[in-house]
Amino acid sequence: MPHPDDLAALKAERDAADRAYNDALTRLNRALQVFPADFPFPPPAPDDHQVAALNALWQLNRPAAARGVRGWLTNLANRLIAPIYGRQEAFNSTVVDHLNRQRVFAIDASRSIAATRDMLTQILEVQRRLLDFIQQITPYVDTRDRDVTGLLRGLSGAINAVADEMMKKSDAMLVRDRRHEARVSDLEASLAGLRQQALNAQKALER
Repeated sequence: MPHPDDLAALKAERDAADRAYNDALTRLNRALQVFPADFPFPPPAPDDHQVAALNALWQLNRPAAARGVRGWLTNLANRLIAPIYGRQEAFNSTVVDHLNRQRVFAIDASRSIAATRDMLTQILEVQRRLLDFIQQITPYVDTRDRDVTGLLRGLSGAINAVADEMMKKSDAMLVRDRRHEARVSDLEASLAGLRQQALNAQKALER
C-alpha cells in the first residue's frame, strides 16, 4: 500500500484499479445473455374441435333385437360379432383416453414453455438493469469526487483568506511595532541630548 504522501504511487494504484474495473465491466457486458434466434415460442393450444365428438362416439351402436326369424338372425349375428364389437370399443376407448391425456399434456407443456419464457425474459431484464446500474457507479463516484474536490477548494480558499487576513494584521502590527520602536528611539535620543545638555550646563555652572 503506497504512502499517503506518495502522490505518484497513489495515482498508479488508482489507474490500475480503473483498468481492472473497466476490464471486469467489459467481460460482464460480453457475458450478457440474449434470446437466441431459434428460441421456441409457446406452441399453440391443442385443437379441441373433435374432442367432444370422440368422447361421445367411441361406443358402437349395436342392432336392437327383433321378433321372429329376423330377430333370431339378428341375435345370432350379434353373438357372432360381439367379440369384434368389444375389441373395437376397447380400441376406441384406448384411443380417446390417449387423446384426452395428450390434450392435457399439450396444454401443460404450452403453459410451461410460456412461463419459462416469461421467467427468462425477466432474468435477462434483471441482467440488463444490473449492468446499467454497475455502469453508473463510476460516474456516481466521479461526481462525489468532484463534490469533495469542490468542498476542499472552498475550504482551501477560506483558509487562504483567513491566512491573508492574519498576514495583513501581522504586517500592520509589525508596522506599528516598528513605528513604536522608532518613537522610542527618538525619545531615547532626545533624552540623551537633554542629559548631555544638563551635564554641559552643570559643568558651566561649576566653572
